Amino acid sequence: MSNIFLPQSNDTIKVVVLCVVTATTFWFFNALNDNYSTRISYPIKFTFPDSSLVVVNELPKKVSINVSGGGWNLLRKTFWFTITPVEVPLEDPVKQKYILGNSLYTLIADQMTEIQLNYVENDTLRIAIDSIRTATAKISVDSSSISLEENYRLVSSIKKSHDSATFTGPERFIKEVPREVFIELDDDKISSNYSGEVYLPTFGSSLVNRSPVEVQISFEVAKFIQQELMLPFQKVNVPADSNAYIFRDSLARISFEIEEKLAGNYNLDSIQLIVDYEKIGASDSTVKPIIASLPKQLKKRKIKIDSVNFQYIKP
Repeated sequence: MSNIFLPQSNDTIKVVVLCVVTATTFWFFNALNDNYSTRISYPIKFTFPDSSLVVVNELPKKVSINVSGGGWNLLRKTFWFTITPVEVPLEDPVKQKYILGNSLYTLIADQMTEIQLNYVENDTLRIAIDSIRTATAKISVDSSSISLEENYRLVSSIKKSHDSATFTGPERFIKEVPREVFIELDDDKISSNYSGEVYLPTFGSSLVNRSPVEVQISFEVAKFIQQELMLPFQKVNVPADSNAYIFRDSLARISFEIEEKLAGNYNLDSIQLIVDYEKIGASDSTVKPIIASLPKQLKKRKIKIDSVNFQYIKP
């Protein structure tokens, strides 16, 4: 049965579909002869003569308008043809922050043919255009941002490939450029000599150009250890009644940090401590020795010296 009626059924379906398509097409083309009101997007183009200006945010490229006209004309304006954008001149683009939509009515209406502009639907079009400016800043490294492994210290100056940089871009961002730009290192727990590149900031906008874009940073680090020594001290400016001073300690304790590789590479005899009698009084019971000489490995090191105890017995 299916073999008998299926071809006939397919022919019937084809006839029905053809009728529907024909009726729809006839209705569609007939409808295009009527007048309609509708909303369309109309292209616009902002123009300004000064080449020393830069667009900060992308300018609007289309405006929404309400128009009236025949169906055929609306169809052509909407789908079939490329519409030449309406040129919107900006007399003072830096100060002009926005344009009211209704101010574009005349510009768009003068260019339109075959259809009638009713009104512009956009209330406000935002504009962000700025002057191009250049600023120069000193480049410094924020030493507090350098993260070293525990017990490691800087043993050299911080070297930079550039001492200054130039920033060029929209004025609103360039005015945020300080006279001195501090750059920070992202590396954590550095335990070896460092050499790396750090990108300079753009101060909130990719429109800001930097020269240079990055700065090479390098410095040396070393591990330090804590050392503690017990050393004798000499007495100077000894008074006539020196026998009245009875020192309970014959050695003074000193402690300091030193670079690990230098820990054993100095002469203990080159460390001289003295106790100056003129610096103490009879009522005192302790005195802190003074450093008279140090080996070069310990110079500029922070050295802690414990006080020594003595007793003064009045003759």
